Amino acid sequence: MIYKKRSEPLSLLGLESLVNRLDRNNIHFKSIEEDLRKRKAGYGGELNFDKHINEFRPTYPYGILHDVCLMHNGIYFQMDSILIMPDCIVIFEIKNLGGKLTVKANPIQFIQDNNGVRKVIQSPIIELERKKIFMDRWLKERGVTIPIIGMVGLAFTNELFIEEETGTEIAFTHELPIKLYNRSIEKEVLVRHQISKIANEIKNSHLEYNPFPLSKSMEIVPKEIMPGVICPGCNYRGMKWIRQRWHCTKCLYNAKDCHHPLLDDWFYLIDNKITNRQFRAFSHIEDRSIAKRLLKKSELVMMGQRSSSFYTK
Repeated sequence: MIYKKRSEPLSLLGLESLVNRLDRNNIHFKSIEEDLRKRKAGYGGELNFDKHINEFRPTYPYGILHDVCLMHNGIYFQMDSILIMPDCIVIFEIKNLGGKLTVKANPIQFIQDNNGVRKVIQSPIIELERKKIFMDRWLKERGVTIPIIGMVGLAFTNELFIEEETGTEIAFTHELPIKLYNRSIEKEVLVRHQISKIANEIKNSHLEYNPFPLSKSMEIVPKEIMPGVICPGCNYRGMKWIRQRWHCTKCLYNAKDCHHPLLDDWFYLIDNKITNRQFRAFSHIEDRSIAKRLLKKSELVMMGQRSSSFYTK
């Protein structure tokens, strides 16, 4: 049973907004665009894993949770996916890596070769070992003692060479359901209601990471973030509010709610609250009363009074 589904990472939404509102000549643009590309690839790999793991329907009780972040003693640890079985808990680390991969042990190394360009990447096995330690401590705090194992899932069908055994299962995501089916239950530690209890406690303890506003965490100056309502039809930035609708002067698209993504961009990138004046400057609306009406209809919460009022989510 799936207790927690995967949702699109907030950081991915924020980076997409930032790329749309940052000048391509900005010194940060290329690195942000590359970060966005990597995160999209990572998320795509995780969705690929979800599709395949959905085929795993054993006869014994089990629980699956995707994209879980927990905390132990003030330290956060994020897991791509967790499988709770009667005899153990499996933590999955999913990677979407192109090119040829070579895995070495002593020390553990993952070497990626893309068209002759070789680089050592951060080992997912080491990442798993860290998460296993904190997961074990988190569970024991709740009176649960159970073996924890790690599996590395490769979403991209790479050319893979494992030169030395590392003790951690490394497989392509389409292979994982079969490997799990072929695995025999060693010793039943958890029964159905215990699996359900642990899964629900993990779900309820999940901490959603909020990276916003990105301008602060990424040291982007807010004035570098370009204002203007972006047209959903042609991506032109600079729609005009005319006769109670937003109009694009480039493709002639028009609609009433085009300022909603603009407000999302503001909260993603600049601040966790917005004033009428700030909204007018960011959307290029001149009329204060029109701005007030749009803000009120945007499902935001108004706080404060008169000149000190502001809106937040």
